[in-house]
Amino acid sequence: MIVNWMWHLDAHVTAAVLGIVLLSLTPGLAAWLRARTAGGARIAGMPGVSDIPDWRYWLAGAVLLLLMARLALMALAPLADTTEARYGELARQTLVNGYWLMPHMDAQTPFFAKPPLSTWASAVSMGLFGVNEFAARLPALLASALTLWIAAAFAGLHGVRQRWLVVPVLAASPLFFISAGAVMTDAIQMTVVWAAHYCAWRALQAGERAHGLRWRLGFWAMVGLAALSKGLATWLLIAMPLVAYALLQRKLLPMLRQVFDPAGVALAAAIFLPWYLAAERSYPGFLNYFIVGEHFSRFLVPGWTGDRYGTAHRQPLGAIWLFWAGAVLPWLHVFVSQLAAMVRRPQGPKPAAGWPTMRPLARFLWCATLAPLLFFTFSRNIIWTYALTAVPPFAVLVAGWLENSAPATRRRAGYALAAYGAAALALAPFILHQVNANSERELMRAFERQAPAGAQLTYMTRPTFSSAFYSRGALVQGTPAVPVGSAGRMYVVMDNQELRRLSIPAGRVLFSGQRRSLVEMN
Repeated sequence: MIVNWMWHLDAHVTAAVLGIVLLSLTPGLAAWLRARTAGGARIAGMPGVSDIPDWRYWLAGAVLLLLMARLALMALAPLADTTEARYGELARQTLVNGYWLMPHMDAQTPFFAKPPLSTWASAVSMGLFGVNEFAARLPALLASALTLWIAAAFAGLHGVRQRWLVVPVLAASPLFFISAGAVMTDAIQMTVVWAAHYCAWRALQAGERAHGLRWRLGFWAMVGLAALSKGLATWLLIAMPLVAYALLQRKLLPMLRQVFDPAGVALAAAIFLPWYLAAERSYPGFLNYFIVGEHFSRFLVPGWTGDRYGTAHRQPLGAIWLFWAGAVLPWLHVFVSQLAAMVRRPQGPKPAAGWPTMRPLARFLWCATLAPLLFFTFSRNIIWTYALTAVPPFAVLVAGWLENSAPATRRRAGYALAAYGAAALALAPFILHQVNANSERELMRAFERQAPAGAQLTYMTRPTFSSAFYSRGALVQGTPAVPVGSAGRMYVVMDNQELRRLSIPAGRVLFSGQRRSLVEMN
């Protein structure tokens, strides 16, 4: 009964109350644990909780709140047009109609714009857990969890004793938070790039070549998966930080020899070449569109008009830095201050804590952060997710900064992140409302509630991807026809402008959305 009561409460009020309660419990729990461990008493199997500063509890509370918000949005938010609904429909089509070789938008339209790895992942997830939003988004969450694990491993190599600090840093980064629960190709690409960088670094540090074999093979396996995740451009995102680091260390050829492996190259080719060859054989012209169009024209031709599945995203030069500011907003001050310290010239008798005195791994992490941002600085056809692969290496640097900060700075960071997490949870209903307005899930639910079994839904406007996903592909487009057994009733979706032009009586409008309405016609 309590669950049902809370479910029917206003969603905004419920989320706000939960956020405030959880936020207030965090310091209270810390105080209780201190009281319980006073005088030397300790909880079995745990270190002395009284020795742990408050700021860690605030960070843990922030992670809990952000995780709750992320899971709630994954489960409750519809797939919104265009991006999420498009990739969700690609996965549904793959599962239902067997388009495992080449993803399809519908039976007549193969999707050449992206390789199928993320679509395969969502399709398998929906096959296991049902065709629903959470299942479609689950692979992104799992990929992001793997990214967190790799970041913690990198943090340990970086000398961060409390490796878990990468978790609140990444969770609070808006771009990572969004991508961790969205049906897009970016989360899996991020994980593949980050795993390739980790394997490459371990291979470079292995010493004798024989000791680095497994890391070289892991690196080249990620290169193979990169070609299946978001295309050959992912190779560039893997290579740029490595080449930049090798050049700055003045060891380009030795480092390339440490990473190169003929068996690894063969492994990479075995992973991605079969799909590319089979796709071109079954769909002639795929390679020309995908390689030339998606990898060169999209980035080098302003306002590229060859996009078959959308429109080119023309941005001003340097827009990637605005996207980056939003991607790591809570940590932007750290980026600015640390970058300034890195490039500052030494002054006075003591050397500055800049590039000349920086440890090799810190240099590599900065290369991994800055290389994609500098590359996309000169491209106009970009979107906000292009900054994503720079977030994990930067998170490791922030974790090191946070651990070495003054106690007052750590406390302020803990308080600020806890408030940030509470705000994210409290705003989740508002976000849900906004996403609902950009999806046709509620329209489809209204049709299912009010139309008799076997009724046909006709679109007098162009269906969206969410229309196809939530109707399970059962809608038709064109002039409405009266199906047999429907008692002369027709169910039509039309634009709101058309609704007003035709002066449809309000009694016939079964559902009215932001742009479209469901109408019963006789």
